[in-house]
Amino acid sequence: MNTRILHLILSLGYLGVSWTLLLWLHFTTQPNLFAHFIAIPSLLLFSAYSAHQIIRRGL
Repeated sequence: MNTRILHLILSLGYLGVSWTLLLWLHFTTQPNLFAHFIAIPSLLLFSAYSAHQIIRRGL
């Protein structure tokens, strides 16, 4: 299998798992302004950036 396709599959799998867990965390925690407006959106952006780096550079 082409390494580029492998990195894309790995990146999408990472995004799927991490965003699912973060959205679950968002809906199961008690209302907290810091968690809902700063921490969880920041973690979503950082995980997207990590997935982008997996595609660009590999493992």
